[in-house]
Amino acid sequence: MNQAFDPKKTAVLSLHLVNDIVSPEGKFGPFFAAQVQERKVLDHAARLLERARAAGMLVVHAAVRFKPGHVDLVANSPLLTMVRDMDALVEGTWGADFAQGVQPQADEPVITHQRVGAFHETGLDALLKSRGIEHLILQGVVTNNIVEHSARDAVDRGYYVTVVDDCCSAPAPEVHAASIGNLGLLAQVVSLDDCLSRLKP
Repeated sequence: MNQAFDPKKTAVLSLHLVNDIVSPEGKFGPFFAAQVQERKVLDHAARLLERARAAGMLVVHAAVRFKPGHVDLVANSPLLTMVRDMDALVEGTWGADFAQGVQPQADEPVITHQRVGAFHETGLDALLKSRGIEHLILQGVVTNNIVEHSARDAVDRGYYVTVVDDCCSAPAPEVHAASIGNLGLLAQVVSLDDCLSRLKP
């Protein structure tokens, strides 16, 4: 059995579990919602959040959000151009809100960003270091974008990273599998059950 997580040095980073991305009615629902539902990502993510909180672990949520009219969006990639053209992820709208069951609690930090990764110009790194965090547990949607990007960035910044496989999904199973294969070179990839077994209540 793997060693238990140290709740004083470990944080859960919950990535992009917002309506426009994970809900069937969301702007990106046609791309992502089917796999979110098939893999029961929101149910699994909620279980991880519950157990992490019970263990006294820091939980941080990340959401990508833009001002109305996307005036703060730099459309220098196909993905960000899609966000602008679909009028998605606008702050103050239902689509930019966290999905039911995985919302932040009042005392949990929420990191809002406008680029691809959760660390870029958000203060996330400073927040984690100020709390003595050395190890990150990642969950979120989509695996091959925000999860993989954040894992790479976290490793470059000196963090140990664990990715919870069944708390993540991508547009298709083969895309998720390929990304998980990449992540195996950078992070420990575990099942939810394995992760929960290492969280002390």
